[in-house]
Amino acid sequence: MSSKNLSKLAVVAAIMVVAAVIVHLVINRPAHTTNQLRTYLIQGLDPDKVAGIVISVNNKPIHLQRQGKTFVVSEKKDYPATTDRINELFTETLDIKTKELVTDKPENHPDLKVTPDKAQSIVEFLDSDQNTIIGVVIGKRTESGDAYIRLADSDRVYLCQNIPWVRTSPLDYIDQKLVSIKREDIISVTVTDANGITYTLESKPNSNDITLAGGLPQGKKLSPHSTSVLTAPTSIRFDDVFKAGSEPDNLTFDRTYICRLNNSSEYIFKLAKADYKNYAECSAVFTGTQEISLNRKDSDEELKKKEAQLLARDAVDKFNAKCKGWIFELPKWKADNLTKPLDDILEDIKPEQEKTEPAADADSP
Repeated sequence: MSSKNLSKLAVVAAIMVVAAVIVHLVINRPAHTTNQLRTYLIQGLDPDKVAGIVISVNNKPIHLQRQGKTFVVSEKKDYPATTDRINELFTETLDIKTKELVTDKPENHPDLKVTPDKAQSIVEFLDSDQNTIIGVVIGKRTESGDAYIRLADSDRVYLCQNIPWVRTSPLDYIDQKLVSIKREDIISVTVTDANGITYTLESKPNSNDITLAGGLPQGKKLSPHSTSVLTAPTSIRFDDVFKAGSEPDNLTFDRTYICRLNNSSEYIFKLAKADYKNYAECSAVFTGTQEISLNRKDSDEELKKKEAQLLARDAVDKFNAKCKGWIFELPKWKADNLTKPLDDILEDIKPEQEKTEPAADADSP
């Protein structure tokens, strides 16, 4: 046989090999692939019927349980979860779309990391009997950002888009903002240290000037630290939260920080320190008139004042509801600003250099 004929046979053989591979793939391709393209992975989940959510990452579960209209975080002694994070979890999970059905054979699950022990994350929505309504197993991700996903009760694995990054810490589902007060609303703060030494910083209306109540000691002035003390409540976040009674042992709340606002409200922080960590008990009081009624005869200015009082009273009530029964761990730098001793906010006044007249020339008249 000529070399020319051998070449033709080689080409035909190669074509047959390619054709055999294509036929194999078509025969073994899962059924209904075409019908499953670009559709939502989850169909018909009613968030109102979800009584619990379990998020598992590396076999470490986070439990979110419904209490009334909200959810709480079981790993944090049922501290309320933030509604925004719960809504985000629902929205992003329900927004997952399938692009392609990859396999319906369980033996392929480990390679795609859609088994419980290898999954990147698992999200389960539970009913009131704690039975799974829908479970989503998120597996291996591709370079394009898509991922292999299957429903927990199905062997079908899809290549999906719109993949959520599931949050992996109980604190991720909690609003860690404790309080945020506008600088211009603060009229004074009072700090009391563990020895009972107290000082008060005052802020003038419509001014950034800060003064020490009772006046400054002779030869002293306020240091830049005084600004950090006065403005500490403009943003306070906590690092962790504990149910009262389950907090670390040996806590003594022997320091106090009180912030007074121009709307007749006061925010009170009692602070303790143990094992290089700082903790706070928080509360607030409304010192204005409890009976506030709006009258048609009120001027616009009077109505604005009353509205501000009502808002302040509501803010106090919400703060107390949020904080009652809880101990908060604060970042060290924030706790330092809330407990700074008097000596740290004072500094010496440097005497001005004496001005001396130049010596007179001896030969001058």
